[in-house]
Amino acid sequence: MDASPPPKRPTVLASIGRRLAARIVDCAIAVLIFFIVKFSAGLLSAHVPAVTPKAGFLSAFFAAFAYFLLADALPNGQSLGKRLLSIATVDRKTRKGCSVSQSFTRNSGALVVIDWVWIFMESRTRLGDMFAKTIVIQTGNLTSVRSLADIYDNGRG
Repeated sequence: MDASPPPKRPTVLASIGRRLAARIVDCAIAVLIFFIVKFSAGLLSAHVPAVTPKAGFLSAFFAAFAYFLLADALPNGQSLGKRLLSIATVDRKTRKGCSVSQSFTRNSGALVVIDWVWIFMESRTRLGDMFAKTIVIQTGNLTSVRSLADIYDNGRG
């Protein structure tokens, strides 16, 4: 009996378009988090005098910024935007999902515009990816965007 493992699927780097679309989705989610936290803090301030408008704004800002910095450390190295577009951030050597420290490292430099200039080079790797030792790969169907249902049930039924 031949018990050889099935052939490994080749690693395909994510396209620039999918990476950009995932970043736009993630920025929209960060803005949504900001407004949800700010609105919640406003409601809470009516009952808790210690919650000031400034505290609500700062809480909302830090919650949105935390999502922006740490989203790639969600399961399988997929922020919600990456999961929707079937791409993932993985460790360059192990191909395991991005860790919290790698997500922080790769995204803390994303605020610098020049970081994204590097993505147009042959390696398609941002400076943040180089520092964090990560790559962004294609995980699913190369031709279609996944549905929102796939985020919740992982594509099962």
